[in-house]
Amino acid sequence: MARAFGALGVLLLAVTAGLVFWPDSERATPATAAPVESAAPDLPTMLEQKVSGVLQGQIDALLNGDEKAWLAPVDPKVRSRYRAIYRNLRGLEVSRADYDVKVLDRSTESAVNTRVTLGYCLSAAARCPTWDERSEAGAPKVLYDLTFTLRRGAYVVTSMTDVKNKNYLQPTPWENTELRFVRGKRVIVAGPAGQARNLKRVLTAAEKAAAVVDRFTTEKPDRYRIYLADDKAWKRWYGGKLSKWVVGYHIALNQTGSDIVLKASEVLDSTRQLGLTVQHEMAHAATLVPSTNQDPQKDLWLIEGIAEYIGFNPEQPQRTESRYALQTWIRKHGDIKSIVRPELTEKSDDLTVSALYATGHYAVGCMVDQYGQDRTLDFVKRVVRDGQELDPASRASFGSPFTTVDRACVRWIKQRV
Repeated sequence: MARAFGALGVLLLAVTAGLVFWPDSERATPATAAPVESAAPDLPTMLEQKVSGVLQGQIDALLNGDEKAWLAPVDPKVRSRYRAIYRNLRGLEVSRADYDVKVLDRSTESAVNTRVTLGYCLSAAARCPTWDERSEAGAPKVLYDLTFTLRRGAYVVTSMTDVKNKNYLQPTPWENTELRFVRGKRVIVAGPAGQARNLKRVLTAAEKAAAVVDRFTTEKPDRYRIYLADDKAWKRWYGGKLSKWVVGYHIALNQTGSDIVLKASEVLDSTRQLGLTVQHEMAHAATLVPSTNQDPQKDLWLIEGIAEYIGFNPEQPQRTESRYALQTWIRKHGDIKSIVRPELTEKSDDLTVSALYATGHYAVGCMVDQYGQDRTLDFVKRVVRDGQELDPASRASFGSPFTTVDRACVRWIKQRV
């Protein structure tokens, strides 16, 4: 296994964050006496060392902003994709680089087949974690199969293939198509060329939303990143397997931050729709990462409740669409018995989905009204991010059992629906 590190603007000894290629498994390095003569490396090790030099040069070029050097060892048939990756990662403020390469079977000295693992940190230099081989830990990772071909004494990348079913974070928005970018004080917005004309409109809404969302967290993201997807990209980015009611989503990049993806054909219908969706998803970015919650689906009512509360801020729940959703639910199904709603499934109808969001929205509004914003946010953190059960979290944050909070908020909701 070969690893390399780099950092933008700092010495190698002071690496703090980064774009990362990682190995599939740790290498044991037992202490041994130094031999008088070192044995010649076997063929896979020799090939690994040689292609590692190519990769290290590209990592240095990426971090130093040298596109020419990044593309130098790349065959013309894959150069357009490499150019897109370089320009996209630079646009997304990549801050550190690290790679691992593993030589695969069927390799020869003239054609080296490799599995390369790439991890990355964006706009988060101080928070990029050290290497971790697990896909869900450390910095986020993507995987590729690369072929290096020996030409005139130097190795050139002649093939780049995606590794299927190896990583839940692929395909990313930035690895196949050159994106267009706009950026503000707190937000970067990117999208395919066909959405370029809409990016500034999204940025305007997002900068306004960021000023609201930032008031609800002491751990502000370094940057909010928003991707505006056309219908083709919506079906592809991050797997594209989304529930029918989703028009935008937030995805955590392990513990290093998160991305927000919006469906352009849905969110651009009106300024209000765009603003609410952006502010809701940015609320997720501010309240969900980092997280150690092992079963977030059971807490979905609160995850979406706090996002709705922040997303509609400064409007109160009873003055939003949440009121109509709960009125319809109560008319068809009777009074709400608890602020905790069952998990959603693919069979959940629109009213069930709306009722979960609306109940959570009202529940957070109740908690803020009864206990204050700071204590409510502490409760949300304990449950949503730390994975605590509702009762101990309630006792720690509110000084009351959750059953007491639940009953009080059900009464509070009935009075306002």
